[in-house]
Amino acid sequence: MKLLDLTERICMKTLNELISDYTYHLQQGEIQLAYKGILEFIGKLRTDFIKKYPHYEVSNIYQGYMDMSYFSLTTKPLKDTGLKIAIVYLHEKGHFEVWLSARNKEISRLYESVFWGRNYDEIAIFHDANNQDAIIECTLASSPNFGEQVLLTDTIEQGVELFMIAVSIFLGLTYFGI
Repeated sequence: MKLLDLTERICMKTLNELISDYTYHLQQGEIQLAYKGILEFIGKLRTDFIKKYPHYEVSNIYQGYMDMSYFSLTTKPLKDTGLKIAIVYLHEKGHFEVWLSARNKEISRLYESVFWGRNYDEIAIFHDANNQDAIIECTLASSPNFGEQVLLTDTIEQGVELFMIAVSIFLGLTYFGI
């Protein structure tokens, strides 16, 4: 079945039917365990950033509505420009990304032209036109292995470092490393 057909079929359900399906899946218990595992990993990752990289200001975790969960980090130079980095887990895609985001839409529009269409040889930077929350994005782990959390953490940290280098170069900021 095509994704469009599935989406149309789901959209034809009433809210009561959708909630009934939701309740059924929750009663199986796996969704809660998976969601809890994802959030616990993000919590450990956040704690790791706080301990290893004290020059970052690290936010609390935004749990989301089963669409995305993230925490942000920033440096003084980024904060002064109204920008921040978000380490995001996209639940539907099942992967981690790092985003450059702005404090508000006005700042975002200001920096779009600086980044869009630019390339950085070390990582694949892109922008999903449907993502209003990010100026630029980079996939960190497209198939995260939560069974190898040390390796996953290292992969994410290395990707964030390369992303920070690229952002610093594009903005002409001094990069102090993570």
